[in-house]
Amino acid sequence: MRTSGAFVLGAITGAVVVWFWRQELKGYVREQTRGVCTRAAEGLRAVEESTGKVLDRGGAALRRAEGILQDTKEHVSEALQSGQDRIRPAPTTGGA
Repeated sequence: MRTSGAFVLGAITGAVVVWFWRQELKGYVREQTRGVCTRAAEGLRAVEESTGKVLDRGGAALRRAEGILQDTKEHVSEALQSGQDRIRPAPTTGGA
């Protein structure tokens, strides 16, 4: 029974201390976490820059690939048209 009474007394004392010095505790916590927040913000900025560079390179690669595909499409179309022209029978002239 003594342990539970000490626990309750400690909890009440802790609550009173936090309530009484809440502004000082807030300032202390804010000051202690300022460096963490700054490093986190810098990390996010670095991720943003890296992501932008990667996406820019990816976009350039996609544009080059699109150009290659367009050229290939034109070459295939020309080759097929040429093949059609070669195997198509000549028109008949005159009567049967």
